[in-house]
Amino acid sequence: MECYNCAKADSKSEAVAVCSVCGRGLCPGHAIERDIPLVRRVSGWGDQSLIHILCGACAEVKALTD
Repeated sequence: MECYNCAKADSKSEAVAVCSVCGRGLCPGHAIERDIPLVRRVSGWGDQSLIHILCGACAEVKALTD
């Protein structure tokens, strides 16, 4: 699989991740890591989070909704 953003720019780069929202293939240069907090539960999950990989477009939308 190739990076979607690189392919749009007529470049080739192997995808190493997939956007967790839209499913685009991403190279290391276009993959954005975000910590997404887990919902706190009475059972004591505490301040844990998950790492989500996002493309630039989905990261922009996510920043608007945080």
